[in-house]
Amino acid sequence: MDLGIWDGAAVLVKAGLYAATLGAAGGIFFLAYSRSLLERGDHLAIARTLRILVAVAIAASAARVLITAGSMSEDAAGMLDARLLAMVWHGGEGRAAALRAGGLLLAIPALAHGGGRGRGLAIVGAALAATSFAWVGHVHAAARTAAPLLLGIHILAVAFWLGALAPLLILTRRREPRALGAVAARFGRIAVAVVAALLAAGAAVLWILLGSFSELWSSGYGCLACVKIVIVACLLTLAAWNKLRLVPRIVAGDPVAVRSLRRSIRAEMLVAALILLITAALTTLTGPPSMS
Repeated sequence: MDLGIWDGAAVLVKAGLYAATLGAAGGIFFLAYSRSLLERGDHLAIARTLRILVAVAIAASAARVLITAGSMSEDAAGMLDARLLAMVWHGGEGRAAALRAGGLLLAIPALAHGGGRGRGLAIVGAALAATSFAWVGHVHAAARTAAPLLLGIHILAVAFWLGALAPLLILTRRREPRALGAVAARFGRIAVAVVAALLAAGAAVLWILLGSFSELWSSGYGCLACVKIVIVACLLTLAAWNKLRLVPRIVAGDPVAVRSLRRSIRAEMLVAALILLITAALTTLTGPPSMS
């Protein structure tokens, strides 16, 4: 498969779009379930980061539409071609971008007020933004009607997990160990069920897209999916280390464990970025065997 500059640009923008959208949505979920453990200053510090992610996600959504139009003509002029832009928009990417932006903007008032006002709307908006990816692309085109629902569950679980990383990193510099430990422990308790849903829904979607277990090693799509699975396993190992070894020490008041958690969260972010990059390549450069 020959890859050009448009392919590279599409993958990078899509990976950035995933990171910003899921980070913002998951951060909003984090504020909701951790609110009783956060001080006002904590909320405002996290909200500042989330507002940046919202802006990046909306900008990346627009860039995604423009780059898709440009790649269709393989010329930069195509990014401003009204006919091509209309094709991309009506092909589903535009509707997904509008849903994503609308959902994220719905959450802005709750971030600004720093309290309970509009929290329910913010959660709904974050969920809409995250699941916007389920209504376009390979899964949306699959014949199985359950595929978008399963992918939606998978994406919500991913947002919950990845969206907590930036807020937790911020709190490692703001809170004393026991207070930080209480927040991290609450996240860990909820994460057990969420990660189970993430893995189950993800496996089901992969099965639908592959069509056969043998496609894991006999197709380019399957091989790239295997690489992703291995890296996800590494991320799960890091998360398990945090939950089982570091968080109990932090709850006990160990400041050394806080520094270790900070380094571990940064490592999780790097691994997560690689996973999102591979996902962007899977959904942009290759097609699943079941649809070939």
